[in-house]
Amino acid sequence: MADFPIPELDGNTPLKVARTPAMDEIAQRGITGLFCPIPEGMPPGSDIGNLSLFGFNPRTCFTGRAPLEAARQGIRLTPSQVAFRCNIVSLKDGKMFDFTSGHIPTEQASILLRDVGKVLEKEYPVHFYSGVSYRHLAVMDTDSTYSVEDLEKTNCTPPHDITGQPWEDYLPEGPAKSLIQEIMLTSQKLLQQHSIAKERVQQGKPEPNSFWLWGQGRTPQIQPYKEKFNLDGVVISAVDLVKGIGVCAGLESIDVPGATGWIDTNYKGKIETALSALSRVDFALVHVEAPDESAHQGDLNLKIKAIEDFDEKIVRPALEFVKQYPNDIRLFVAPDHITALSTRTHAQGAVPFVMCGHGIEASGVAEYHEASAQKTGIFYPEAHELIHHFLTGAPFYIGS
Repeated sequence: MADFPIPELDGNTPLKVARTPAMDEIAQRGITGLFCPIPEGMPPGSDIGNLSLFGFNPRTCFTGRAPLEAARQGIRLTPSQVAFRCNIVSLKDGKMFDFTSGHIPTEQASILLRDVGKVLEKEYPVHFYSGVSYRHLAVMDTDSTYSVEDLEKTNCTPPHDITGQPWEDYLPEGPAKSLIQEIMLTSQKLLQQHSIAKERVQQGKPEPNSFWLWGQGRTPQIQPYKEKFNLDGVVISAVDLVKGIGVCAGLESIDVPGATGWIDTNYKGKIETALSALSRVDFALVHVEAPDESAHQGDLNLKIKAIEDFDEKIVRPALEFVKQYPNDIRLFVAPDHITALSTRTHAQGAVPFVMCGHGIEASGVAEYHEASAQKTGIFYPEAHELIHHFLTGAPFYIGS
């Protein structure tokens, strides 16, 4: 949701231009400020940003994106296994054309992963696990040729970082590059022969023509929420990464029918499930992916629409719920990182948060966006400290 000032918007950000009456009302009822979800020196990924938003310090618990998603799927990694994220991507004219293969439906993607995966599993020490849409997993076993450390230390580029760039320039580099590259390149030969890939081409949709491996790691050590905060809660998202962090933290992950991780997601089902859960748990975390995905596509109008949909369909019902219980509930809204339209990928930097509810006094801010948040002087360089204050009721401070 967060972004940099954009010339086409007269130097404003999408969040400032978007119509967000619910988030503006939260700012009027409570406080807004800035925080850094990506600690200095760490890569600006959704994995690190969401660990921060759960209240964990990524410096001490981050091992990679894929093992978090594996935890969500109930995949238990052995000490000799490394999990990789496996995107089904669309390559065209020598470039990364679409890292989502046109947001390929889960049903089609699962068949591709199954059929191509069966062949690859016979030739290489790898096992594939189906996820949602283009997002899947590959778990590699180590052997006499490559160690766990070799797999971990191989540099694998996230495909969403190289949209429109020559993909061959970003093939894995490092100790296990030969193995990982061979799996990816072999997948290309197999996918182009598959009937589903041919059918999507005939329909004018992006061709799913390569597996792309990245985000690897081993199982992380994450402290359960009950131990860390003495709280229980639920996590609602279409994205296995976010669900996986919740699972590692001992939280309940609830699957909502129609939750797609895209602009067509079931907003109503997600927020209704969250509010209903609050009758039996301490908190609910609702994650929406559409603003991020639209920024990755470089679509300004779609990003603004995604922000407005989030405000109307998620934040508004949550705020009205809070109004019914002014002495019992707090509401917190924030992005997990910047996704810049200018580069179509994630970026370092401070992002705005807004919160209201029990124990939070109004600070007199009228709107929620990057510029208004900066004016308040409230700044948290470490996001996990902000979340600790929000969850525990500790006093907030003004930093610089």
